[in-house]
Amino acid sequence: MNKEKEKKQLPDFLYGMKIRTAVFAFILFMLLSTPTAFNILNMIFNSFVQLLNDKNEPTILARIIMSFIIAFLLFIF
Repeated sequence: MNKEKEKKQLPDFLYGMKIRTAVFAFILFMLLSTPTAFNILNMIFNSFVQLLNDKNEPTILARIIMSFIIAFLLFIF
């Protein structure tokens, strides 16, 4: 009987975690996809590689680094 109850409760728990993760991802993406965030990222990594092009648009590498930061923050929470 206990195993049946655990099986019934498990999908609800997973859906709750998925919704929570999706909300965190949305909030982090909105906060970290601003031009100011990319400028700060460019200041940090400026001595190693150029992350913004001539028009101050983020390069592919800048987007990859920002996505790793978002993934790391989601892993922590």
